[in-house]
Amino acid sequence: EKEMLGSSLIKPLLDDFLFRASRIILNSHSPAGSAAISQQDFHPKCSTVNSRLAAYEVLVMLADSSPSNLQIITKELLSMHHQPDPALTKEFDYLPPVDSRSSSGFVGLRNGGATCYMNAVFQQLYMQPGLPESLLSVDDDTDNPDDSVFYQVQSLFGHLMESKLQYYVPENFWKIFKMWNKELYVREQQDAYEFFTSLIDQMDEYLKKMGRDQIFKNTFQGIYSDQKICKDCPHRYEREEAFMALNLGVTSCQSLEISLDQFVRGEVLEGSNAYYCEKCKEKRITVKRTCIKSLPSVLVIHLMRFGFDWESGRSIKYDEQIRFPWMLNMEPYTVSGMARQDSSSEVGENGRSMDQGGGGSPRKKVALTENYELVGVIVHSGQAHAGHYYSFIKDRRGCGKGKWYKFNDTVIEEFDLNDETLEYECFGGEYRPKVYDQTNPYTDVRRRYWNAYMLFYQRVSDQNSPVLPKKSRVSVVRQEAEDLSLSAPSSPEISPQSSPRPHRPNNDRLSILTKLVKKGEKKGLFVEKMPVRIYQMVRDENLKFMKNRDVYSSDYFSFVLSLASLNATKLKHPYYPCMAKVSLQLAIQFLFQTYLRTKKKLRVDTEEWIATIEALLSKSFDACQWLVEYFISSEGRELIKIFLLECSVREVRVAVATILEKTLDSALLYQDKLKSLHQLLEVLLALLDKDVPENCKNCAQYFFLFNTFVQKQGIRAGDLLLRHSALRHMTSFLLGANRQNNQIRRW
Repeated sequence: EKEMLGSSLIKPLLDDFLFRASRIILNSHSPAGSAAISQQDFHPKCSTVNSRLAAYEVLVMLADSSPSNLQIITKELLSMHHQPDPALTKEFDYLPPVDSRSSSGFVGLRNGGATCYMNAVFQQLYMQPGLPESLLSVDDDTDNPDDSVFYQVQSLFGHLMESKLQYYVPENFWKIFKMWNKELYVREQQDAYEFFTSLIDQMDEYLKKMGRDQIFKNTFQGIYSDQKICKDCPHRYEREEAFMALNLGVTSCQSLEISLDQFVRGEVLEGSNAYYCEKCKEKRITVKRTCIKSLPSVLVIHLMRFGFDWESGRSIKYDEQIRFPWMLNMEPYTVSGMARQDSSSEVGENGRSMDQGGGGSPRKKVALTENYELVGVIVHSGQAHAGHYYSFIKDRRGCGKGKWYKFNDTVIEEFDLNDETLEYECFGGEYRPKVYDQTNPYTDVRRRYWNAYMLFYQRVSDQNSPVLPKKSRVSVVRQEAEDLSLSAPSSPEISPQSSPRPHRPNNDRLSILTKLVKKGEKKGLFVEKMPVRIYQMVRDENLKFMKNRDVYSSDYFSFVLSLASLNATKLKHPYYPCMAKVSLQLAIQFLFQTYLRTKKKLRVDTEEWIATIEALLSKSFDACQWLVEYFISSEGRELIKIFLLECSVREVRVAVATILEKTLDSALLYQDKLKSLHQLLEVLLALLDKDVPENCKNCAQYFFLFNTFVQKQGIRAGDLLLRHSALRHMTSFLLGANRQNNQIRRW
């Protein structure tokens, strides 16, 4: 019964319930061959810890005393998970990413050393509704897109959108991006504002060359108006200038409104500095000021906290407090707002209305297009020459719409940003730490070195109707079907809801679906989320991640150990030699291809593995013969050299030396009929010619192997080694290749 159950249960358990991603990769020979499979199909049916443990238990029960089931399971596991990987030939302490994206639903970005400024800016850009979708809708058909900053940003956004991993590593972007034609170093921190302006400038220039709309310009660009207002004549002069962010000072400004007042406050040009009016042909007393003519959809405000102290010759940071509101009224700082104030009172010497106080400009009922809501903050924590950037961002489109999140490199978590936390986290200034010292009732006043550096405000009307991501094909077809049903209720193809639905032949349904697809294609509704190449790359990485997550798990490691050791002591079973051989094959391939290469925290059962291998070798000639022949094969020789000598992890070298010593011990028991034992000794001694001298610092375990073998087996082992000239090999290694100088040595 067990064999019958195994034939029907094992494959579904492995392929569908446990290792769905591994099977997809194996069947396609590469992840790229699985393009027809939806990402929803990557998930195994057993996705919880308890369900997976139960499935493992069923497989172990099926393999118990059943050579055929054990062979099937071993074959499948080895083919899916434990084949030689050329990329990991000499890789140790290896652990691929196995953590999923955070519970917030967002993907983080890894810090390359000092790239936190990039990560903070990228997350702000990605969280702008419609911006990543617009960027990813552009298909870059250049010959070498990998060398394009535009393509690398697309790739980054594609991973933030679709990746299942906890974080993405934008290594290729680090390599090719230049800020104002200057190469960047990942361990050298740059200014987040300069990176923001350089990045969007390069992106829009690239789009312009392609003949596409400049996405970032359409989102962030506003227009300054540089005004010159003559006081003794009615003439005005205006010059327009584009901006991507408002640069506002923080010194002597307690609030953002005061800083904006200072920004639009003009200066009086008089006397020798009076402005020459071209229309009057003479100099006039003139007010020169800057205000905003056109506001962008997303207003970026750069708080200029960094400066230079010319006396000390060093960069400094201004940690002064500057408060900013949740809702910002920009109308008083616009051309129309300034004109309204000018008409209500005479323009004073400072370019503001005579009846205004600082930051207290009169307000009228403001149009929605001039109201902005705070949606993002980039914080700098630290000093001018060293620090860390991270972002607070409000979600405006996902399932957590309206919630605030803290994006700190790879860590993303929901954050309760309210009046109190906003002041503590972003305003800067001074504070008193909550330290209760009974001997000193007065607490020190300290300065917050963490404070807002860039602010992102979104126009209220734009936020109420954001650009939504493109619909999927399935949802579009479903919606089109509903629209068609509602728009033509009397159509003979679609009956009204009040009448019973007649049976419709399949060809009629196919005809309706075809019409809907054609209709959607005409409307451009079936545009892919992102360029195919990027989408395929993200899918491949998701597949590989899901496979690694299943394999590099303590539960999976325990499961494989249970399988390998399950039948080790069933000596009376008629098929014990077969079960022992298969169990040893599973153990050796798992150890050398996965277990011994990974991090120490997963290598917790090494002693149990060695005990299992010793039991299988000592009780089964077939198992011992297979292992000896494996070690003398070209693949086995390479593994011995890498794991015994080149490996930098001492615990791994000790484990491999112990396995080889157990192999020699067992092979010596079958010496009369196991001729390959002599070949194994020759393979091991041949390492003294080149490989041992090249890896002297790691060779202790090599000699430990022979020492333990002789101590345990005594004269038999010593005689065997002498017949293979082991003493001569070791003496030659000790004396070295240049023997002419040996006579004058005094050691």
